[in-house]
Amino acid sequence: MNNKELDKLIDQSFGLIQEFQLPDDFAKRVSAEVARKTQWKTDLYEYLYLTGFMAFVVAIVAGTYYLVNKEIFLQILNSAGQNILPLVFIVVLINFILFADRVLLPLLFNNWKIKN
Repeated sequence: MNNKELDKLIDQSFGLIQEFQLPDDFAKRVSAEVARKTQWKTDLYEYLYLTGFMAFVVAIVAGTYYLVNKEIFLQILNSAGQNILPLVFIVVLINFILFADRVLLPLLFNNWKIKN
């Protein structure tokens, strides 16, 4: 293929009308989606870290009670065993509130901000 034929081919290809075009806000939407997914992961990890920290604090307090006075610790365990359903309800409720506060609400507000 010589240079004239190559030039003619290039001119023809540049002269063609492109059938597919990206929307004007394509880059904005892609970057918003990436930011939303990154924020979701960050919020979820923060929730998991807070949950782990609260479990660690409960374990430290329980261990302290066990070391200080074994009778008090056994009384607390006995009382917790008798009232297991309300305790499970309270733990689930606190966990849901923390999850909604740290993960769901930021996700909702970020989605509304992106779409507007």
